[in-house]
Amino acid sequence: MNGLRRKILAVFAVMVCAGCSQTAALAPVGGAELGNLRYAVNDVLLEKGIEILVAPVCSGAGADIECAGETTDNEAITGSATSDDASTVEVKVGTDVLYSGSVQDVLDRNSTVGAP
Repeated sequence: MNGLRRKILAVFAVMVCAGCSQTAALAPVGGAELGNLRYAVNDVLLEKGIEILVAPVCSGAGADIECAGETTDNEAITGSATSDDASTVEVKVGTDVLYSGSVQDVLDRNSTVGAP
């Protein structure tokens, strides 16, 4: 009986450890509008050749989505949804507006980069 108990405990321990590693690999999930806005902000920065020290982190929902980061020159990077459904964005470095317009246009423009 003692051997069976050890085997059961060993199997249980393996299952617990496997669950821990899977849980640790999960990333926070936000809504599609949050992710799309974040991708668009990053794409605009790359298009404009902005050197990024701290990649923009976005939070909020709808028209309240705000993204903040920093350039290597210590200038603030900001991205803000400019519509209730977060389909438009304004991206700034410091006070300079790099882009103001459709999130989808930015995503479409950059979706084929590197494709054959």
